[in-house]
Amino acid sequence: MGLELLENNTYESKKDYIYRMIRKNIIDINLKPGEVISENDIANAFETSRTPIREAFTRLANEELIEIYPQKGTFVSLIDIKRAQEAKFMRVNLEKEIVRQACREFPDDILFQLEANINQQEFCVMKENYITIFDLDNEMHELIYRGCKMDRIWSAIRFISGDYDRIRTLRLSSDTDWDAIISDHKNIVSAIKEKDEEKGLKIISEHLTMIDRDVVLLKEKYPEYFKQ
Repeated sequence: MGLELLENNTYESKKDYIYRMIRKNIIDINLKPGEVISENDIANAFETSRTPIREAFTRLANEELIEIYPQKGTFVSLIDIKRAQEAKFMRVNLEKEIVRQACREFPDDILFQLEANINQQEFCVMKENYITIFDLDNEMHELIYRGCKMDRIWSAIRFISGDYDRIRTLRLSSDTDWDAIISDHKNIVSAIKEKDEEKGLKIISEHLTMIDRDVVLLKEKYPEYFKQ
């Protein structure tokens, strides 16, 4: 098991950093669905005791990203299509209202950050770096929520979106037509900038449901990753 670790943010505690990194490795499919994960191995990777690892495992179990079986072991949860659909339903319906609000009023400083984010996404497409594209995709949507002062709603969506996000990761890794995704992102930001509510709602609805057509193909390609 080889964890990919990023630098610790200066503002976060060690236990929050450990949780964030394990979660990221699960979402990025670096820790694969069904894989056994060991407290000892992860403690060694972080050069720490097992206490913060147990705390991280508890948080991840609450998000249904791992399953803990006493005397048997801890496993990365298989991807549950039903849970993914619930997360998508919540996100589509809430985000349409967020985009509607953003098209009516949005702060210039965060609009500038959105445009910078799009430029970074285009650069990552050139470099074929789908993991960073995924991270920037999430950051873009989070910025829209923040611009509407709805940060806690984004946090709630993130909490239940583990399976939905893992499907998104698989889709990005399997389909290199990333230009279509970036085009949607550019059009969403353009709609906010132009205060074009109709355009924004149309694009966000289509964008968040793009994943539907790929689920069957992904289940065929990675049957071992999905809950039956």
